[in-house]
Amino acid sequence: MNKSIPVIGFVILSILVLAAFGMMTYQAWLSTPVSGIILTLVLLGLVFEVVREGRDLPKVKISGFFTRKNLLNALAVVIGALISYTLSIQLKLGPVVAAGLVEIVVAIVLPDYAVPVACGAFAGMASQGFMPHYGIMAVTGIIAGIIFMLATGVFDGFGGKLGAMGAAGCFITGICFGSELGSGKIPGWDVGWLILVYAVIAAVAAYCINVYLKRGAVMASGIVGVVGALVLPAIHPEIGSTLAIVFICASFAGMSSAKRFSSVWPMIIAGLVVGIAFMYAMPILGGLGGKLGTIAFGSVMATRGYLDLFASSKKSEKLPA
Repeated sequence: MNKSIPVIGFVILSILVLAAFGMMTYQAWLSTPVSGIILTLVLLGLVFEVVREGRDLPKVKISGFFTRKNLLNALAVVIGALISYTLSIQLKLGPVVAAGLVEIVVAIVLPDYAVPVACGAFAGMASQGFMPHYGIMAVTGIIAGIIFMLATGVFDGFGGKLGAMGAAGCFITGICFGSELGSGKIPGWDVGWLILVYAVIAAVAAYCINVYLKRGAVMASGIVGVVGALVLPAIHPEIGSTLAIVFICASFAGMSSAKRFSSVWPMIIAGLVVGIAFMYAMPILGGLGGKLGTIAFGSVMATRGYLDLFASSKKSEKLPA
């Protein structure tokens, strides 16, 4: 039984991120051939890394499923979802500030539960149209908590994983309750270049706070997200709210561990991928909590995929004929 648990978690997250990036790639091809080619390359890198991670599944070891630690973590996910939802919808702080504040506070007050609470907080970023009341959000938190338990030890160290687990919980709940996802328009490159710039800045900043300053992934993302939400609308009055969403989205990429990215330089690439993916994700999954984390999750895995592919090719070249 224990051996099948990480497999289930792996399958859930893999299907989610591959489906999301498949839809983004489709939207990119509908837009321009160049963007279609770029997103196709991103998708191929993601597929490569998912397969590579799948080969390591037998190495994942867990002590059990219904352990005290797992159950407390699942409860923390539910609590994080409800608090984030309350701050975002009821107190009208918006999803970016809500999730960022939850991250910062829990990283300070309850660092041992910062990761599961953050996972719930990302699910709690769902729009009120998709999650109209607390009851549905509570169910979302419970499902996300179960997925958190299932995916322990799977895809560890990849930024955005927590958001992807939250997104899976939101999506499953939405299907059960018949919630409808919203949609938006792909921005033009008059805005797109700013999206790319700020995505890179946020990814690099979060990584530096996380790894170099050793403040941890949750605190790093929270700081970057809140700063973006406060500063960018003032700098860019017309599009600042969108750029703030991009900022926290890319900060999730910066939650990646040094095990996955040993230096900050790959974060520049990952940030660019986040920015591009964000643009072509605008027409899909609107209002889904964890959508931003899913974008970051797929982006860092695609980046890691090409780094691994390059490393494999270098090793092959060194082998004697």
